[in-house]
Amino acid sequence: MEAILRRFEWICRVEYDNGERTIREQSRALRKLLRILGVPCAIDRNRLTEALASLTKGERLHATKAIRKLLRFMGREDLVAGLRMPKYGVRRFDLPSDEDLKRFYDALDREDAKLALRLLAETGLRKDEILKARIGDVDWEHLALIPNKASETKKSGIGFFTTDTARMLKAHIAKLPDQRSETRIFPYCSDTWLRRAFKRAEARTGVHVCPQMLRIRFADKMGEVLAPPGSEHICRR
Repeated sequence: MEAILRRFEWICRVEYDNGERTIREQSRALRKLLRILGVPCAIDRNRLTEALASLTKGERLHATKAIRKLLRFMGREDLVAGLRMPKYGVRRFDLPSDEDLKRFYDALDREDAKLALRLLAETGLRKDEILKARIGDVDWEHLALIPNKASETKKSGIGFFTTDTARMLKAHIAKLPDQRSETRIFPYCSDTWLRRAFKRAEARTGVHVCPQMLRIRFADKMGEVLAPPGSEHICRR
């Protein structure tokens, strides 16, 4: 099984360019699925379907994606043809008003957290696209962030930010010890620093904010100004 899982991680990185979090989640679900199947052994469609059905919905989603990749690589697409992904309902958020968001922003006790919030809210980009963006991804002429993190399953966009945010971003970069183009704007190993800063601001204000909410809010704002469909990643300065 360990050899299979190592090969699967290699497939994720080389064939699909998946991020480390995706690889961890799918590897964990695949390990559980393989244990249920009793690998190593012959796998048929009925046994695979029964094994997937025994998992929780979240595990089944990751396991289905993983086994599809693995069996396709092995030339056994017949075993996963027509295999459906579990469906989730639309996640609903109570989006903060402009006034509440400003109170939340003012309550943040870290300048880099304030910068991250501004970039998330103004560009509409995903959290990882912001937190893993490099200095060289910034187009200063057009005040744009071009993370170029596209994969087979997710398309990356171009996010524009305001002149005020540009000034804050330049000041932030000027303080970094390494200012080469490949250096991350937020040079941290995980997003823990941002989650904790958001939690502290929430405790002070009673306003709940998370990166996904800011992305949805961005899309709503685009709809309010009648932006054409497909332009969710473009924001007027």
